[in-house]
Amino acid sequence: MDNFRAAPKNVRSDQFSPGCSEVFRINADTAEDVVKKRNGMKKLVAGTAASATAVGAVVTTMLLGAGASSAEPVSLELNYQCPFPLIGTQPIKVIINADLPATAEVGTPTPEFNIEAVSTVPATATQGLNLVGAKTIEGTAKAESTVTAPEATLPVTVPTTIAKTDIPAEGAFEVLATGKTPSLTFSQAGEAKINVGDLLLTMTPRKADGTETGLGTFDSPCTQDEGQDNLLTTIQIIGGGGPTDPTEPTEPTEPTEPTEPTEPTEPTEPTEPTEPTEPTEPTDPPGNGIDYGYDLAGSSYIKKLDATTALSGGVDANLELATGNFTGDLTLNPTTAEAELFGFVPVKSQVEFVQEEKVTGTLKSGALTATSTTTIKLPKVSAFGFPISSSPDCQTSSPSEIPLASGEGFDPLAGGTLSGTYTIASLTGCGGLNDFVSMFAEGPGNTVEVNLTPKK
Repeated sequence: MDNFRAAPKNVRSDQFSPGCSEVFRINADTAEDVVKKRNGMKKLVAGTAASATAVGAVVTTMLLGAGASSAEPVSLELNYQCPFPLIGTQPIKVIINADLPATAEVGTPTPEFNIEAVSTVPATATQGLNLVGAKTIEGTAKAESTVTAPEATLPVTVPTTIAKTDIPAEGAFEVLATGKTPSLTFSQAGEAKINVGDLLLTMTPRKADGTETGLGTFDSPCTQDEGQDNLLTTIQIIGGGGPTDPTEPTEPTEPTEPTEPTEPTEPTEPTEPTEPTEPTEPTDPPGNGIDYGYDLAGSSYIKKLDATTALSGGVDANLELATGNFTGDLTLNPTTAEAELFGFVPVKSQVEFVQEEKVTGTLKSGALTATSTTTIKLPKVSAFGFPISSSPDCQTSSPSEIPLASGEGFDPLAGGTLSGTYTIASLTGCGGLNDFVSMFAEGPGNTVEVNLTPKK
């Protein structure tokens, strides 16, 4: 193109010499060729630009996708201590599985990713749930996590939903919780670490008909066992800022003199592999059972006297979850019995109760049965207001065995009603009128009904 220049406007063609005219024709021909080449070049450039645009679109798409790289599976197993009603604190194993990105781009939000947690519920918890008649359990879980990034350390809560799960008759079982990780946006390049912390479980056990048990909906703040590696994943944060100026190449360094080879050392003997430690077994509740305390209120009907006596007191029992057996201490407060002999003789007696043995019984399949062995004492008996017996030794000649039973669906958390029938043995130690007093007390067919309410 530099060889082609148009003649100046003020120059006539006759001023050119034949040689110059020939040069002009050659340059003109050359110019035509150049124009053709230029047009061809434009087409080539246009085609190349279109191809570059298409490639650029593909590359851009790839780069945008790389802003939050495709998810990679990660897994973490952690152990917690979780408090539960009835059974106290129990160990819970949780396995967390998630698909998380290995890289993220500065300023680009990561998508939400699926996460699931499988928790192993110990056999002790199964026993406690069966105790209250629970057939299924459901709820939510919140995992407190920490994201440590170049710009800040952020607390992040990951909510999950615990699917309705059938409760087996015995043994441990698993519950599945699912949810999504929140979206994260990083402002600085570097490395981000996600660590999992404590858990908050909100659980609702339900009976076969779908109604709640006496446990209702309860929270269980679970504390992570110390000394565990709770790192879930590490994310590399890339990008941020424009391109940097190229750095000046460094001068090549002089090669160092080769060092003398060292003598090979003798190989060390391989150490024996250590035996893997066995996982710890779940601990039993304190005292190898569960302690219950109830206030007691009710009455007893004395058949011979055709009279009803008010009862009050309390019972403290310890229940073995594995067997459903329990033992307890029953306390019955002193009371008063009033009646009319022959329909017109007013009789009044102080009544006291002495427990000869611990109360024993079972709580199985939602029904409670218990047996109390009790000596009945009548330290003061009067007729028409005049004492006819004032002996502290006036009592039944043998203890009364009093069986008690609940109906179906007894809830140890809410208490319930117990009833039974018992026999009063003959009296002894009641003074000169012992047989007279005994005649109106002893015999079968006496009934008792009491209501148990949990002690506050």
